[in-house]
Amino acid sequence: MKKVAALILLVILLAPAAASARIYIPIDQPADQKFPIAITDLKGEGDEIADVIRNDMTLSGYFRLIPPSSFAEAAKKEGISQDTIKFDFWTAIEAQALVKGEVSKESGKTIVTLRLFDPFLHEMLVGKQYRAEKKHLREVAHRFSDEIMMALTGIPGVFNTKIAYTAVTGKGRKEIYIMDMDGNDPQAITKNKSLNLSPSWSPDGSQLVFTSYLKGSPELYTASVSGKGMRKITTMGGSNITPSWSPDGGTIAFSSSTSGICNLYSISPNGGKASRLTVSKTIDISPKWSPDGGSLVFASERAGGLHLFRMPASGGGAQRLTFVGYQNDMPSWSPIGDKIAFSGRDSGTFDIFIMNPDGSNIQRLTVGSGSNEHPSFSPDGRLITFSSSREGSPAVFLMRADGSNQTRISKGNGVLPQWGPQKREEQQ
Repeated sequence: MKKVAALILLVILLAPAAASARIYIPIDQPADQKFPIAITDLKGEGDEIADVIRNDMTLSGYFRLIPPSSFAEAAKKEGISQDTIKFDFWTAIEAQALVKGEVSKESGKTIVTLRLFDPFLHEMLVGKQYRAEKKHLREVAHRFSDEIMMALTGIPGVFNTKIAYTAVTGKGRKEIYIMDMDGNDPQAITKNKSLNLSPSWSPDGSQLVFTSYLKGSPELYTASVSGKGMRKITTMGGSNITPSWSPDGGTIAFSSSTSGICNLYSISPNGGKASRLTVSKTIDISPKWSPDGGSLVFASERAGGLHLFRMPASGGGAQRLTFVGYQNDMPSWSPIGDKIAFSGRDSGTFDIFIMNPDGSNIQRLTVGSGSNEHPSFSPDGRLITFSSSREGSPAVFLMRADGSNQTRISKGNGVLPQWGPQKREEQQ
């Protein structure tokens, strides 16, 4: 909080209270009914900011961007205040929302003013001013994109969140990286020239837990998101894999073969003695927590092929969720709690599926596009990140939770993506 406040100072401008209560885009808006929005270049040196906001709106899958070429000259003749905007022009080109702004300099800082308008009502819906260093202008743009989503859908955006993933960096080497949700600014968290896999975020976004072969055998390690303080938390022997941090931050569930075959265990993020959760004669792997922390969904071979099951977080009787396909794995529980995404194989390659938490209403989200694996929901439940081999080597993609708007975001290779939590200052 203090660090972020030092980087960016937000000044809230006037915005009508009534506008904030209006929902322009329903959460379940069909993918083929995108909301038309015009985003002008900012006056001053603000081209990058406008481009980032445009890309954010495109990645969301909810917007149709009106081409800047259709309004560039008209926008140059206007200011950014209501009394200077020719709203009839914007309604004539069918813009249902309009973003305008300007950039200036003051005492070595960049001052960015951004405003969102309803052209039909001639109203400003959101007005924000940001004071930032030049290196943080992308963050400024993402913050305002979050404001646009809040104003038009009633739910804040996730454009200032991060995605952790594993990337191949050389023969026999895989490192953990973190990147912005739009694929920019990838940062290596591990640099140990070993195999590092399956990152999972702490709920406050400050740490990651992952599997590393740093000392030979696969053990669980934690590290801060800066890459510092890497610490081994398991000393059980066997293979310790697929960790998942609990929503309250107090427990990590994982799979271990310490007993001879992979079963589920839990352990404190500080290490110590692990507690066994399943006693199965077949493989149990890939545990994921329900948003309330009361349940775990996981993959198991106890029914023959690999299928998904659900059980209390403390262990006990498990309910089978999937009955089709022969390899269902890598579940991800939506933060909203209404859906579980997973990777399944029923015809040769993996695809991403989604279902209700009781296993009903299974829907395929990817088809005929390479192997698609490792789904992970965004903090608002509206998007899913996943890895796909559709362009050759596996890379990280995004899509809406209904399967539409599938878009590559990683610049290089990437697998096992995990979407990080909303920043706390963004939640408030």
